[in-house]
Amino acid sequence: MSGPDSSRKRSRLDPSSRPTTGAPAPALNERDRILALIKSRANRGIWSADIKRETDIPQTIVQKQIKSLLGSKLIKEVTDIRYKSRKVYMAVEFEPSDEISGGTWFSGGSLNKEVINDVRKRCKQQIMMLKAATADMIYKGMKKSDPNIMYTMQQIGDILQSLVIDKEVEEIKSTGKGDFANVPAGKVCYRTTQRSSRGHVGALASIPCGVCPRLRDCTPNGEISPRNCEYYKQWLGAEYF
Repeated sequence: MSGPDSSRKRSRLDPSSRPTTGAPAPALNERDRILALIKSRANRGIWSADIKRETDIPQTIVQKQIKSLLGSKLIKEVTDIRYKSRKVYMAVEFEPSDEISGGTWFSGGSLNKEVINDVRKRCKQQIMMLKAATADMIYKGMKKSDPNIMYTMQQIGDILQSLVIDKEVEEIKSTGKGDFANVPAGKVCYRTTQRSSRGHVGALASIPCGVCPRLRDCTPNGEISPRNCEYYKQWLGAEYF
């Protein structure tokens, strides 16, 4: 038999049985939205005009918040060598991709002729010591003489190609005899030419093609080609000098 107390108990709803509605998460403020977008672009960074377009935040507020984020050292401004007039923003924990910075051969958005000149000299020194050498032999010789160098095999290959085009070294198949005694017959290798090269930066090293990070992807009618290459257009406009 139910008494008045049990009736009152039944009338009390257990809070856990009440229907719940998910409360919407608080909206990010403008500063946080901009920071989140910049971080999402990782090492590619993002242009301020794209920030405005993707967030629909007025340009004046975008600029104000970017200034605040820069002041807080949460983001940094980097130079995109493809579009020097644009300011690209990136979270401080990322380093610019080679496509943005130009990689080893660029510094501050400009071709680093001093570094290129040094690597060219090192490559030629290895070739002269060995009479003839493969790219792998040159790379290993450089690493042995200076374990601290940070260049990759691909980067050394780019420099060797610039030397070939500048006619300072030649690319040739080894005969396995004479000057080629250190290189197995049939292997592609390099040897110096008669042309004097007294540490100058050759013709190809003065233009972006020889050390372009996308050189291996470039074809006359491809997606990346001299026709649509921003690097090359900038060089023609003398922006690299």
